[in-house]
Amino acid sequence: MTTTPSPAAEFPESAGAARPERSAIVTGGAGGIGSVIAARLARSGYRVVVADVDGARAKAIAEGLPGQGHRGFGGDLTSSAVNADLAATATGLAPIGAIVNAVGISPKREGRKIELAEIDDALFHQVMAVNVAAPFFLVREAAPLMPDDGSASVVNLLSIAGRTGTGGPTGAAHPPFLPSAMVYGASKAALANLTISLAHELSARRIRVNGVAPGFVQTPMMGQVPPAGAIVEQVPARRYARPEEVAAAVEFLLSAHASYITGTSIDVDGGWAPRA
Repeated sequence: MTTTPSPAAEFPESAGAARPERSAIVTGGAGGIGSVIAARLARSGYRVVVADVDGARAKAIAEGLPGQGHRGFGGDLTSSAVNADLAATATGLAPIGAIVNAVGISPKREGRKIELAEIDDALFHQVMAVNVAAPFFLVREAAPLMPDDGSASVVNLLSIAGRTGTGGPTGAAHPPFLPSAMVYGASKAALANLTISLAHELSARRIRVNGVAPGFVQTPMMGQVPPAGAIVEQVPARRYARPEEVAAAVEFLLSAHASYITGTSIDVDGGWAPRA
């Protein structure tokens, strides 16, 4: 008779035993959310590779993380070859137990939404490359290197805009009031679908894949968008999220406490996004 392993057998930390040493990759790790996630995973015992196009800042953040054995990694994450190097770097520290794709861009013009006619070919392709291609390339390169014992997990940073779409033109009287360009919403919708597809495909290797979909978060990505007025007033919580609140959801999905959760997403949006 086949016996199903208990969660404690698959995840030693749930039984109070020491967890095997694992590395974690955080892309966009020099950003406002990514850097907080990197610190949280370092405190959890991972050897963290902080990956970002800004290599100097990635290195500085890695050096400031609690614990030992962390690395900064700089490079163009829209490149397959760079992601192969990134996966190899993490494997050199310890088996890859976690990937967090926090890399992403949401271009604005001095806090103003970039409207349809202003989205040229270069901007469209740049947003799609950073927000969709980069996470895809990393998971494709890293998944074969991740343990297949049920302990490895991927979390992609999504957005409520991927489900709601972005708002109307500047000054529109109708909600939703979102300062992001429509190509940003489209890219996050694609990443949400990719998250589900990866969860299905990687289930054979017992690698879980989930998403965290923030609403408005107080980070440099919000640019000069003020934390007041119509944008924040449409949020039941009446404020922007803190990066730490997003990082907490990411850490939960990576943990043994979420061992039966895959192919889904947690909204961290203060109650704003429709749940239809």
